[in-house]
Amino acid sequence: MSIVLQIILATIISSALSIVLAGLISFRFLDRYMSKMLCLSAGLLLAVSFTHLLPEAFEHHEDATYIGWTLLVSVLILFGIEQFFSHHEAENVSQMIEESRKSEGRGGQVILLGDAFHNLTDGVLIASAFMVTPSLGWITALAIMAHEIPQEVGDFMVLLHSGFSKGRALFYNLLSGFTSVIGGILGYFLLDKVSWLIPYAFAVAAASFIYIALSDLMPEMIKKGRAAFFTQMLFIVLGVLLAIVATGSLHTH
Repeated sequence: MSIVLQIILATIISSALSIVLAGLISFRFLDRYMSKMLCLSAGLLLAVSFTHLLPEAFEHHEDATYIGWTLLVSVLILFGIEQFFSHHEAENVSQMIEESRKSEGRGGQVILLGDAFHNLTDGVLIASAFMVTPSLGWITALAIMAHEIPQEVGDFMVLLHSGFSKGRALFYNLLSGFTSVIGGILGYFLLDKVSWLIPYAFAVAAASFIYIALSDLMPEMIKKGRAAFFTQMLFIVLGVLLAIVATGSLHTH
């Protein structure tokens, strides 16, 4: 199968599965499954960043200093973006729901627009990984999917409480999710023309994964207290092992 077809397939699977699985999670068991999913996602994102994306970035660039600067600048930009756009946002799903009710359904539209842009960039990241090896492309798509599920659960709930029916919420979420396919195709053709950007794309992807894990996922775990420490560590390690197994089983030259 050609690289571009694999990119299209990976972006479709990554976006569709994350949205469908999020939609299937019962609200009654949301907290139980969400806490474990956060831990699993953190382990997977960190493993992919430190053992795959960063090594590939360093290998494809003759000066490691440039990659280091790219990491630093990317983290600072991500922090700035989050601070700029999140100062009016809710701190948890319950507050997101309440805010969407007050805004008379407009919260759902904002969620969909934000997701569409986010998924577009995810597609570019997946494409950049496939430009190196298919194995790295698939494990990157898996890591993105694992991170997206908790976020999509919150989005799904906001849409429902903004007046969307379950069917419409799922349909529009899937529609915004498929912008990742557009991002994947654009990434394939653009990065193929400017291959010198690939190491920087990996550095940016690694920075975003590390930032998400350390600033968004792990702080949520800390709120659970010490009693959940061993369970959290178990699922973090499972996430790391999942990255190792997936990379080994998909390894190709």
